[in-house]
Amino acid sequence: MEINDFYEDITQGEADLILDLYEVIKKLVLSEQDVTLVRLGWELDIKPSELSDHIGTIVLILDNVEKEYGEV
Repeated sequence: MEINDFYEDITQGEADLILDLYEVIKKLVLSEQDVTLVRLGWELDIKPSELSDHIGTIVLILDNVEKEYGEV
């Protein structure tokens, strides 16, 4: 491992949120629905303002899902 490589420790709750985000984003992309903070918040029962703290993760997941499943 190079000196510039690092790993960030995350809690079990954060890991679960990331997995839940992935599943919901995948479902929305495959059903050709818009992925918005409001929709994600509704699906996950989380306030959109709380999800805004995770916008980087959400965008990364969305980008990867669109690449994996092709933009439908």
